[in-house]
Parts: sequence; C-alpha cells; structure tokens
Amino acid sequence: MIHLVTALPAEARPLVRHFGLGGRQAGAPYPLYRNNAMVLVVSGPGKVNAAAACAWLQTVDSGHAHSAWLNIGIAGHASLATGTGVVAHRITDTATGKSWYPPRLPGQPVPGSCLRTVERPELRYRDDTLYDMEAAGFYPTACCCSTAELVQSFKVVSDNPAHPAAGITAKYCEQLIGDQLATIAALTEILQSLQGKYAAWHAPHPDLDRLTQQWHFTVTQRHQLAALLKRWHALTQQPVMLDALYRQRQAAGVLHLLEQQINTMPVVLA
Repeated sequence: MIHLVTALPAEARPLVRHFGLGGRQAGAPYPLYRNNAMVLVVSGPGKVNAAAACAWLQTVDSGHAHSAWLNIGIAGHASLATGTGVVAHRITDTATGKSWYPPRLPGQPVPGSCLRTVERPELRYRDDTLYDMEAAGFYPTACCCSTAELVQSFKVVSDNPAHPAAGITAKYCEQLIGDQLATIAALTEILQSLQGKYAAWHAPHPDLDRLTQQWHFTVTQRHQLAALLKRWHALTQQPVMLDALYRQRQAAGVLHLLEQQINTMPVVLA
C-alpha cells in the first residue's frame, strides 16, 4: 500500500484523477481517497497538521505492514525554476534545527535537494534550498509507521525570487502537480518495488510453522527460531533439512543445533 500525503486539495486533485482514487470518506477528520493499492490524505497546511494526518492514517490503515509513504506538494526555492520536481534528501525543521536524511531511491527520476520546513511561507529565500511547511511533520511521523527507505518527500517548485509565493493560486498549484504526474508515478513504482522486497525479507521463513508445530517453543524461543531461520535462508536459500534436527526432543535442542550449523556455514560474496 502506498500512502500519499498532500497539504492542499489542489495538490490532491490531479493525483485523485490520475490514480483513480475513490471519493472522500464520510465523517473522517481529513479528506481521504483510495483504491486497492493507494490511499491519499489531505492534511491541511503546516507540519503539525501533516504529522497528525499521518498518525491518523496509520490508525485507519494499520492492516498494511511495510507500507510506503510519499509526501507530495509545492515548495519555494532560491534558484530552481518553477515547475521543477525534486526529492528531498535532507529535511530540516527550522524551528528546532533537527534534520532527517531520507535514503536516495534506486533509479530516482529527479535530483535531490535539501529542504527546510518553515512556519510560514518563505519570502526571502535565504538559502539555496527548498522551503515547505509540512515535511518536518510528515517525515518523522511516517518513519514511525514504516522503514526510512519507504518514506519520501517529493516537491514541485512553485515560487522563487522571480515568481513570489504571493502569486500562487489553487489552479496554478494543481497545474504544477499535474505536470509532474509521470515523475510521481515513477516514484510510486519504485516505492512499490522496494515495499515488495522489504515485505519478502521480513516474511516468516516457510519452515517456521512446520517447526513450531513439531516442538513447543516459548514466545522468546519462537523469536530466536525466526531469527535463525532468516540467517539460514540468507546463507543457503534452501529449506531446513537436517536429520539430526528431528532427533531433538525439545525446542532448546533445535535452536542449539540450528545455530551450530549456521555458524559453520561459509559466507559466499556474490
């Protein structure tokens, strides 16, 4: 599942049309649109609203483990031309000075830039960086719901010294996002691919149920078994087939034998 977060309805409208997202949910505290693979929430402007909307969305859509999160919106910049799409590779909250560093996506279709989240629209563009009002609320909150690689912020430059923020209208904002739909679609495809790989890596080993049915494992022992089976799979890519394993009477013996076998396996570097 891809979670999209925008601040403004104008940012959301092209996404709703392009991805075929269903109508807003009645009675919800935020406008919510969805299809089978994607859900979009409109948070309202500001980092507090962005954080609150992310937290709420996680509660109503918590059944999807290892989801990807993508913040999409407009931002100012000191030198980039309006209409330029950029992925944030460093997000700084100007109010606190705290920074986060989203990992670069493989095959990322647009360049990265530093981004500063401000309390009100930036008019002076003091630094050669992106300026928005939501990313510093979105990013740390979404990272509590997923892994950092699956949390990204994509911004379209809406204003710069030659085109001040005072000239931004809803129609102009909608056009900026609409012109970047191909890039946004590419980003969602990359995130979906990463999400699938991450879910596969964290999926239980196929032998976990078989072994836990044959021996009684405590909760702690089951966690130990799952970790050992992941190591086994990483080293062999094969099911666990050990004659000595089935001569063990208790779960502790199974764990000990597995660990012994794993520790003697060579590590082959591709």
